[in-house]
Amino acid sequence: MRTLQTVTYNRTLAVRYALRHWNNPNPAFANMDTLGAGGDCTNFTSQALLAGGWPMDYRETGFDTEWWYRRIGQDPFDRNADDWWSCTWALAELHFRYMLASGAVVLDVTTSLRRARRLRRGDICYYDFDGDGRITHSALVTSHSRSGIPRVTYRTLRPRSPVRNRDYRLRFRGRARRIWGVRVPSRPMVWPAAPDWNRLRPCDRTRG
Repeated sequence: MRTLQTVTYNRTLAVRYALRHWNNPNPAFANMDTLGAGGDCTNFTSQALLAGGWPMDYRETGFDTEWWYRRIGQDPFDRNADDWWSCTWALAELHFRYMLASGAVVLDVTTSLRRARRLRRGDICYYDFDGDGRITHSALVTSHSRSGIPRVTYRTLRPRSPVRNRDYRLRFRGRARRIWGVRVPSRPMVWPAAPDWNRLRPCDRTRG
């Protein structure tokens, strides 16, 4: 049986990236806030994880067997609209499911400050604002208040503004019906599969 390699998730680097790019998007990635198809929040969360050393996963297309971004060319912000990415990279619901399949610990922090205080910098909060069980937003934990309440940073869909180090409950956006706090594993698995672009498919199938 093959023993999978592991790496260390560097929370400091993930947070540093988030605080650098929350309102200054990285031109090496598509700015999905301009695409009108769900916003930039999970694309931004994925970038921060990658900056922290979380390895891309090219096993096969699926919600728990892939997580990747493929940059094509050097055009800033995917100006030529030809980059590829997995749905787990950009969609909050599938990002959440991928992290669960990758060993993350899930905490219902909707009303529990005790559980919320267990979240560390570099962990993630996921939000169901409508109460329909569907996660539509994600944010990276980037600091804590003096009493230990997590604060989050994210980019999002216009006309809403990006947010830096705000209380994880985000009450200014309207109260979320459910908030899941995810404790990101500090030792993610490194899957050995190389990218096979004849087999892997982009989330936006018009790019295939």
